[in-house]
Amino acid sequence: MTQAVNVHSLLAQIQALLKEICRDECSENSQFHNYAETAIGIAEKIHDVDSAVLKSMKADSMLENAAVNLWNFAVGLKTKGTLSGLSNAKLRYISLLLVDSYIGEDADETIVKKKIMMGIKTARGWLDAGNTKLADITLQIADQSVKFLRRMIVQKINANGPTEVLQRQRIEAEQDMFRIICYRAESYTAQYRYQEALEMTFLAKEMLVNFPKEGAFLAMMCYNFGVDTYQKKKYEECTTWLRESFELGKGRSLIGPKNQARTLRLLACAYLDLGPAYFQKAQNAITLANAEYPHPAGLYINLKILLQNGDTDEMVNRAVDEIVKQTDTTIDSVTSLVQLLSDYKRAAVYQSLIQDQILRFGNSPDVCKLKGIQLELFLQTNNKDGAKQFVENCITGHNTGNPLDKEVLKRFHILLWEQAAEAFEEKDFKSALEWYNYSLSLYDTSQIGDKNLAKLHRNRANCYMYLQLNEKALDALSEAEKHDPGSIHTQFSLYKLALAESDVENARQALHKMCEIAVQNSSEDTDVHSLICLAAHMAFEQHHQSTASAALECLANTSPDHLQVLTALRCLIRIKLGETEEKCVDIENITTHIRTGYNKLLQLINDRKDLTEQLNNEANWFMKISWNMALQSEEKPHCMRDLFTLCCQLSALSGEDRNQMTRQKTCRLMAAAASLQVARKCLNEQEQRNALEDALYHVEECKRLCNQLEMNMLSAAESKTKDTTEILLLLYEFEARVKLKDQHVEEILETALKLPNPDPKTFETIAALAVEEPAQNKSMSVRALKVAIRKHLQMPTPDYIRCSKLFHSLIQLALSSGVELSGKDEAWNYFVEVIEVIDKTEQGQFPEIEILWLMTKAWNCGINFYSSGRYEEAEKWCATSMKLFQYLGSMKSNYEDHMNNTYAEILAKIESSKPKKVFKGQEE
Repeated sequence: MTQAVNVHSLLAQIQALLKEICRDECSENSQFHNYAETAIGIAEKIHDVDSAVLKSMKADSMLENAAVNLWNFAVGLKTKGTLSGLSNAKLRYISLLLVDSYIGEDADETIVKKKIMMGIKTARGWLDAGNTKLADITLQIADQSVKFLRRMIVQKINANGPTEVLQRQRIEAEQDMFRIICYRAESYTAQYRYQEALEMTFLAKEMLVNFPKEGAFLAMMCYNFGVDTYQKKKYEECTTWLRESFELGKGRSLIGPKNQARTLRLLACAYLDLGPAYFQKAQNAITLANAEYPHPAGLYINLKILLQNGDTDEMVNRAVDEIVKQTDTTIDSVTSLVQLLSDYKRAAVYQSLIQDQILRFGNSPDVCKLKGIQLELFLQTNNKDGAKQFVENCITGHNTGNPLDKEVLKRFHILLWEQAAEAFEEKDFKSALEWYNYSLSLYDTSQIGDKNLAKLHRNRANCYMYLQLNEKALDALSEAEKHDPGSIHTQFSLYKLALAESDVENARQALHKMCEIAVQNSSEDTDVHSLICLAAHMAFEQHHQSTASAALECLANTSPDHLQVLTALRCLIRIKLGETEEKCVDIENITTHIRTGYNKLLQLINDRKDLTEQLNNEANWFMKISWNMALQSEEKPHCMRDLFTLCCQLSALSGEDRNQMTRQKTCRLMAAAASLQVARKCLNEQEQRNALEDALYHVEECKRLCNQLEMNMLSAAESKTKDTTEILLLLYEFEARVKLKDQHVEEILETALKLPNPDPKTFETIAALAVEEPAQNKSMSVRALKVAIRKHLQMPTPDYIRCSKLFHSLIQLALSSGVELSGKDEAWNYFVEVIEVIDKTEQGQFPEIEILWLMTKAWNCGINFYSSGRYEEAEKWCATSMKLFQYLGSMKSNYEDHMNNTYAEILAKIESSKPKKVFKGQEE
């Protein structure tokens, strides 16, 4: 029951698929091929079902109709030429499988014959499509059908006797078998199964007794097998097939002597390819071929056999004469002969042949071809004298009414230039010039604008230069300019000539023209830039540095080859750095070159992953130059900043490994410092802001790198280095923000306070930066000074000299605040603090000069109050000064009397200004 269900499903599927395939509008598209492949799979499954089951289901009628319709559909499309060979084979194969699936032992002759016809045609389709596997399957079906039909016919003959009809049917079946055997031979040959193919051929050959007319078909089939195996270089198999073909073709009018000779010629070639052991067989085959049907190709093969066999020149000459005596001999065939003789180094034969044929074809316009070959052969045999004499004769003929044709003339020029180039390479410049002059003699020099003629004159000029005939070289170059004024090669030759004569001015003029041409051809001709590169090298070798620089700058600005530009820039920078006679290296110019190098590297690193190592080395070279130049640019902060910025960018091109990140960090730190230096020197407010913002950018980048490095810190030493960097970054950021009047500047001071064991000098620096222009943030400076003093005093051994200077600055800021009373009150508090500090120090620890300054400052404040009648304040300040006076050493005597007398006066004034007290009982 299950099998029946499956068969019904298969039948339904095949009907649906064939309906889709046979639609009128159907064309060979991907859907059509999918349908065909699916239908083949289903048809194969139906073919595996027992025919009795199909008949029991009454499917045979449906299968027959489907198969016939599909077959006719395929025939119609093929007739129209709209069906490919492969698709034709597929559709026929489906039809055949469907027909074969329902035919059993009870089938009638008509259906079996139809199946045989379908099998043979389908096999032919598969063979033409190159599918030998399915061809074999199809032939197997056809073979079984033919054998079945033959049994049916034999049974009828045995039963009814040999009638004419039955004999004809038997012969037809034998013919079908003959065709199947031949197709099998073809399939085996395509599969390299040559022994099986040969067995099939022998079977077919045995059947020729009954079908003698098929002998021609079998002969041609064997010939085709011979051609196929020859093309596949299966020479032994090839000879077998060709011998069979020749034997089968004997005496058959449909083959004829012409085809037999063709078979024998190919057989001779196969024997030749098998090697010397088969040369005699080759000779026998070609002799027989030429006897069957004389043909130039046969005579040519005969000559080739003689040459390969090493026969004498006399025998070769006879073979050559036999060929050239043919009425259809042409110059092209003579050319082939000469080439063959040349390949086997039969100089005497081919030289004689050419001379004879030049005379024979003297009036032919094609005779020039032989002259071209003659020159080639002279040169190939290294007969330079013979070649020169021959060329001179040809030049005379060319210029006196017997011209060489255009193609041969072109060949002459090529050969002559090759000889000249060879001589030039060997430094035989005289011979090179001679060959070039031969070529010149064949030119029509009146035609202006021939670029090849311009090139010829340049080549001649080069020869003259090496022969030190500079005037003739200049004449040749003038001629070259006439024919090709826009050629950079001509200008390069003029440049080279000028350098040779140390004529720097003319060399510069030629170089200038070369650069103009390079600009016009910047993206077209790489040869242009190679010449400019060479020009720079030549100038450098001859110590013309300025000329070399001009060439390199042109190359850097115009070459489309980024690697070439990098090389030019490196050379240019080296030259610039070498110009130190007056110690005035052009830093701005070198910076521009480094920036150009960076831009080219950026493009290359993105485009050329195969050059990573080389480009990293280039980036490191430019980075080192940028670093060294930056360190030499103290007087030019703008350049220093730009160079350190370039260091950062170049370092980033070499990846993000630890070493590169450390370099980038250092470069960013230096760039930030340089940007601050630019800001300090800027007079323009906007430029100053820009520089400060640049500094902040570099600080942020440096912080980022520090954080990345901190994540994989390797040692305490590195940590210490990072701390130093962190403090510098803090100071750089503070300076930038305080001068930009950034509201977050106090956060930086807070960050500094949180540092572990901060150095007092950090706060001293912050204090100093806070009051620089344009910051003028006195409150921030005062706060930083207080922190610095506190940090100093907290040290085990305070630096009182530094402390004294900090108190000095602190008091100075307070007194200069602009608010007299509050400022002096603040300053007085600082005086109190400093006196406490001095009181705790030993004699001489606190600088006496600073004590004197403090004393004087306090005294002057007191005197100012005294002068304005404010005696109480005067006394406070003068008393403070007197306290400080006590700490003076050797200087006391200079101030003691004056200060005591003045202080007494102040006290008296205070006393006199007090209101008098009135006692009881006293009269008023």
